[in-house]
Amino acid sequence: MRKCFFILAALPLFGAESIALSDSDRLFQELEIVHRIDRTIQDSLPLLINYQLQGGYFNMPSARTYKSGALGFGFAHVPPYQIWSLGFQFFDHLEATGNYWVYQHLPDVCFGHLGFGNQADRAANFKFIFLRKEDGFPFIPDFALGVNDFMGSCHFSSFYLAATQEFLSYNLEATLGWGNGRLDGFFGGLAWTPFRKSKYLWKDLSLVAEYDANDYKKHAFEHDKGRIVKSRINAGVQLKLWDLFHLSASSLRGTDWAAAASIHYNLGSSKGFFPKIYDVPVYAAPIDTEPLGLLRKREEMAQEFAFAFKEQGLDLYSLYLVPGPNGIDDLWMKVINVRYREEEEVRRRLQHMLSSLVPSNLRTVTVVLEADGVVEHEYRFRIEDLNRYRDQILGDNEFRVIAPMREASSSPNPYEAARLFHRNKAIWILTFRPWFLTFFGSSRGKLKYETGFVLGAEGYLFNQFFYSINGSVTALSSAKNLAAQDFHNPSRIVNVRTDTIRYHQSSSFHLDQAYLQKSFNWGQGWFSRLATGYFESAYAGAALETLYYPVNSNWAIGFEAASLLKRQYYGLGFQYKVRQLTNNGPMYFPYTGVQYFVDFYYDYKPFNLDFRIRAGQFLARDKGIRFEGGRTFTSGLRVGIWYTLTNGNDIVNGHRYYDKGFSISMPLDLFMNKSSRTRIQYAMAAWLRDVGAMAYTGKSLYQTLYWERYNYKPGVY
Repeated sequence: MRKCFFILAALPLFGAESIALSDSDRLFQELEIVHRIDRTIQDSLPLLINYQLQGGYFNMPSARTYKSGALGFGFAHVPPYQIWSLGFQFFDHLEATGNYWVYQHLPDVCFGHLGFGNQADRAANFKFIFLRKEDGFPFIPDFALGVNDFMGSCHFSSFYLAATQEFLSYNLEATLGWGNGRLDGFFGGLAWTPFRKSKYLWKDLSLVAEYDANDYKKHAFEHDKGRIVKSRINAGVQLKLWDLFHLSASSLRGTDWAAAASIHYNLGSSKGFFPKIYDVPVYAAPIDTEPLGLLRKREEMAQEFAFAFKEQGLDLYSLYLVPGPNGIDDLWMKVINVRYREEEEVRRRLQHMLSSLVPSNLRTVTVVLEADGVVEHEYRFRIEDLNRYRDQILGDNEFRVIAPMREASSSPNPYEAARLFHRNKAIWILTFRPWFLTFFGSSRGKLKYETGFVLGAEGYLFNQFFYSINGSVTALSSAKNLAAQDFHNPSRIVNVRTDTIRYHQSSSFHLDQAYLQKSFNWGQGWFSRLATGYFESAYAGAALETLYYPVNSNWAIGFEAASLLKRQYYGLGFQYKVRQLTNNGPMYFPYTGVQYFVDFYYDYKPFNLDFRIRAGQFLARDKGIRFEGGRTFTSGLRVGIWYTLTNGNDIVNGHRYYDKGFSISMPLDLFMNKSSRTRIQYAMAAWLRDVGAMAYTGKSLYQTLYWERYNYKPGVY
């Protein structure tokens, strides 16, 4: 609406002479003006990126930024620093980056002699863009507010304002800004992209200059070799290749040269790296709507359904013929989704199969969906609607309105309905995924890692109990010499998480999970589950969860609790005493882990945001509240953050520490040539501590239901 309003308001600026024209001529002239404005909005110069991976020039930022969902990774050589950077664009108007600054030729005072190397510092930055050209204001500069290094030691902290204008007719971009902190006073940038209309690789080559306002001479935490400034003008080039790679080089302070390379990919809007060539096409033939009777037996119909469902990647487990009013029967079936991660795709395939195969002398078809042992929801289709859908009289959107998702119904009474088909659930299904673990800030190196793969099996015992057995194999590791406590800031509360590395140093193979779980759908949006076994490499025990999450609701509330034993570092046994570091040395106390939480969930669909508030007791017996938030993109990628407030008195660098970090969850099928429901998870806390720690206790009801119901449809809810 804002974009349309601006275009209409701008029409007189482009065509004042149209007053003397006829109404029809004026209409066409104004449409041409609208087209020109829209073309100006869509056209843009290549995005320039500074050495901290922000929209900017070399050391200075600009008000421009990436598109929502873009992920970037880069390295910059900016003497006397080396900067490793990671960036992600949560929204079109919010840029987030993280930097790892390494002071060249300046060994760390405490651990440099042990192998840590040069002094280093971490920084987190964000930039909020108030106004972008893409918002419908192409003739007004982009305007942004940013904060660099806003948490932690804040050695490179700055606050700044910036305005950037593109002059497309001249292939020019200009920025004027002001900063406070390390970035002190007015700064600016100018870029010229002379070959922008070319078809060759150098079309995105830009000649760039900036006025560098960093306070190198007086800034307290500056490297001694970086305080000399002979010139405030940094000049150089930037080159963007294939919308993927970015290279830059420039002069630096009039004393040196700097260069950077980065890679950027919009993982949020990606449709995958490979086409899904092993997904069968949506069911189209044969079409058999012959009524049940002499020519089409019940058993024949059941076999047709079972074969079609299996071919489409869905498993049919139960099929009942239920007597209906006026002698017209209904069909009831239970289906398990074993392949597709989008509800829309599951429903589309169901509609095509049912409209092609359901006998014409039935009244309705009810399809109940189940995944991971949880009966989720159902669809109820009328035969006349399926026929109209098959004949393309009824579209997908109309069908969703006519036959919405509903609360799942229970299985028909076998004494009142005829069971036409039944099969047992799969006893085992093999799973495989990569595994990656990182530790930052080791005294013997800046980054320690372990990587390998997870191989497991999951399935159902006695057709009722879901189980999961996973073992991980370490292929590469640099974490063998890590200590199980922080040298400078040892955790003074009971050590429930800070000894994590000990589990991974025990052997190259770990039995991570071996648990049973039983889930219940009580109807009217109520669910519960019970679980017991080895939940993760560090904890085993028993857990329960209750959840209220009605169909078509954007909120849920639940309760969960678990009693846990801490596993030994080797084998399958348990530790009954847990370490706590005191002024008198390590002490060991009896320990049984008890965690319990009340959870509130909220899903804000217009922006695909989800929130969770969890209040209760954590593993170290500290009580408090944990806030989580995340955004899910069209590709299925979800990026989230969390922050925890508890009464645990954990001190890091003289300040009370509260657990915080970020998480990434992405579909595995982005890297496959067929659909898959498996997701890859990665999370990183700002610091590995015991405060706010929780144990995994099986497949969460909310997560299972959320991903099975989740479906991204822009503007349609």
